[in-house]
Amino acid sequence: MTKKIKESEVVIIKRSQINFAVYNPKNHSKEQVQEIIKNFKKVGYLGGIIWNVLTGNLVDGHKRVQGMDIYYKYDGTPDTDYDVRVERVEMDEKTEKEQNIFQTKSRTDFDEELLRILIPDIDYKNAGLTDYDLEYLGLDLNADTANEVLQDVEDFYQPVKDQKEVEKAVKKELSDDEKIQQVKDVKKNIEERSIEKIQNMDAYVTLSFSTGAAKEEFMERFDFDPELKMIKGERLAEMIERID
Repeated sequence: MTKKIKESEVVIIKRSQINFAVYNPKNHSKEQVQEIIKNFKKVGYLGGIIWNVLTGNLVDGHKRVQGMDIYYKYDGTPDTDYDVRVERVEMDEKTEKEQNIFQTKSRTDFDEELLRILIPDIDYKNAGLTDYDLEYLGLDLNADTANEVLQDVEDFYQPVKDQKEVEKAVKKELSDDEKIQQVKDVKKNIEERSIEKIQNMDAYVTLSFSTGAAKEEFMERFDFDPELKMIKGERLAEMIERID
């Protein structure tokens, strides 16, 4: 029998029982704390505060508590004290410090391609993303270009989806030779299409300008919105006189 994983205990404590860890290396800007407060008002508090009962320190959740302090106008007095639902743990100070870092560093990185597909279906600001994040991902949701790029990404993943659908359809009948051969044929076709898609995903080039004004002049010359961060090469090619 597998040994049960040790778990934290969900309890409700008073804010006054919580200490901010003085060694906490995480930087939280005023803007980030305000975003937390905004999210509290929109969807409520969804958890995520880890509290070490042996030291009274937060292991994780400093930003959430900072946001709650502002929301509840907590000033350290009994009159402004409030209840907080936390994950209660017991650990020595060394382990506490290690987990303070681990709880942030261990969080999963995004699959950027899947994130590009997901973003058009949500309000990216409510997800904590910024315009800088969109620029990093090469997205401009106010432009037709974004839809074209997202379609490229969806097309890239389509062969994988096709393969899963075929395998699902024949999963219960793998003894049928004809069905098995069908799966092999589809897989081969998918592999060929995937190679082509991978090659196509490298079909981009970056332009840079010395100044913002130079970029704006270039974009306006070819009747592009100066605010765009990405344009389709085929469109630009249509506007440029061919030079041999």
